[in-house]
Amino acid sequence: MHGVASVTLRAAARTHPGRVRSNNEDMPILDAARGVFGVVDGIGGKAGGEVAAATATDVILQRLARPVGTDAERVREAIAIANNEIYRRAAGSAEFNGMGCVITLAIVSDDRLTIGHVGDARLYKVRPEGIRKLTRDHSPVGEREDAGELLEAEAMRHPHRNEVFRDVGTIYRDKDEEEFVDVIEEPIEPDAAILVCSDGLSDMLLSTTIAHIIRQHAGAPERVVDALVAAANDAGGRDNITAVYAEMPLFAERMGRQAADWMTPTDPIEVADQAGVIASTPVASAGPGRIRRAARAVFSSRATWFAGGMLAGVVGALALTAYVATTQVHGSRTLVVSAEGGAPFATINEAVAVGRPGDLVRVEPGAYHERVVVGDGIDLVARIPGTVTIVHDGDSGAPALSIVGAFNVRVAGMRIDAQAPVETGIRVAAPAVTLELIELSGSMHRAIDLSPGSALTVRGSRIATDGTLVSIPDAGQATFVDSVLVRAGGAGQPAFSVKPSSHLVLRGNAFAGFPDIIEGVTPARRTELLSGNLVAEGRR
Repeated sequence: MHGVASVTLRAAARTHPGRVRSNNEDMPILDAARGVFGVVDGIGGKAGGEVAAATATDVILQRLARPVGTDAERVREAIAIANNEIYRRAAGSAEFNGMGCVITLAIVSDDRLTIGHVGDARLYKVRPEGIRKLTRDHSPVGEREDAGELLEAEAMRHPHRNEVFRDVGTIYRDKDEEEFVDVIEEPIEPDAAILVCSDGLSDMLLSTTIAHIIRQHAGAPERVVDALVAAANDAGGRDNITAVYAEMPLFAERMGRQAADWMTPTDPIEVADQAGVIASTPVASAGPGRIRRAARAVFSSRATWFAGGMLAGVVGALALTAYVATTQVHGSRTLVVSAEGGAPFATINEAVAVGRPGDLVRVEPGAYHERVVVGDGIDLVARIPGTVTIVHDGDSGAPALSIVGAFNVRVAGMRIDAQAPVETGIRVAAPAVTLELIELSGSMHRAIDLSPGSALTVRGSRIATDGTLVSIPDAGQATFVDSVLVRAGGAGQPAFSVKPSSHLVLRGNAFAGFPDIIEGVTPARRTELLSGNLVAEGRR
């Protein structure tokens, strides 16, 4: 029987015009009782796009209210009827000539997910082990991304990203026409969730960032959609933003229980108020193509490794991860630092000294000649990644940056320059520390000193050291993802020194100049750890 979902999913929707546009051409579709979820994104100008989206939404809801046919037939027919109604209205009005929309529509019935899709709105399925995009973008850039020719971050920034070659409404269509509606059918597990979103969200947020936010708020759909929309706005909000999210009954329980290492621990998020609609109810290892691109970018010239092209896309888009995850903390205060004046604090340490758990210290561009100590759950973020430099030019026994305390800490967008020889670049002595978009360079015996029992995650960062990257003590954990790690000279220490009970994860990194990458593991384990990473020829 169709028309009423056998299991009512917990679901919510949110739409927002974004930071740039005054109008909103997006329309969410949410009927949790019938298991219907979707997004319509209008095209064709201010009036036309809004009319097309509203027309399609109305037609789709009317058709799906009739429980006739299989779910695949229903989504295909609903989109085709919407197409022809938009075309009919446009043909009778010069104002609406050329209007249309893109549509991604889903029906959840029993344990099956059926998707009807035209255009570049997206549907993701999330489970405790990761996130997967189920739709394919009907766009030249989207095809290149799906084929592995472009990294996700590169596709997000492509100048032709918003061009689509398939839409709803600009020409007359037959419901059975091939190359019109993509119909996708697959199981939906009891511990799964789905997100349908417009390109105003997926062009702003990496899929790993989307998964990060969903995991953070699993069990609270309203908070999920609020946080996603706020994150896309924080990343620039260049287009209308719509998120429709639904959870199966066991998703939150199993997501909370799963200790997966594809994302890092996070703090609660507080989301800025957004106008919209609410309805109550791991990074994969780099493939061969990515490795070849990375090799050309990172190793084409030793002098230019620091600006390696491999991370150009990753770093630019990961800036969002750092900014989003650190600027939306429940009950937090934002403490602004500027070395040039005009802010409440002139030094980073002054702001940290008055901070409390959950606060954000936001640093304006400039050079800060201080040895920074951050802790007590305070997040430290450069407002513009890469424009803040912590300069260590004093006591060689004190780290340039120390992260301490009993709460998790995140540091993002900082450059750390050890201009005088130093024993340690960054000291980590907090339960869980995330370093994102960090550039660390200078003369250091150890780039990072990790305390026993601490967990470290480094993402999208660039580290040049003449010593060891990090020694991982017993009960310590270190995860390095999409980072460039280089021996800048000095003696021949390995990049990582690993103890028997320590834990190391390496994904999508590029190594250069190290005589050995990992010390303290078997050859088989070394090969396993380095799979999917790029290592300069002749190194191991």
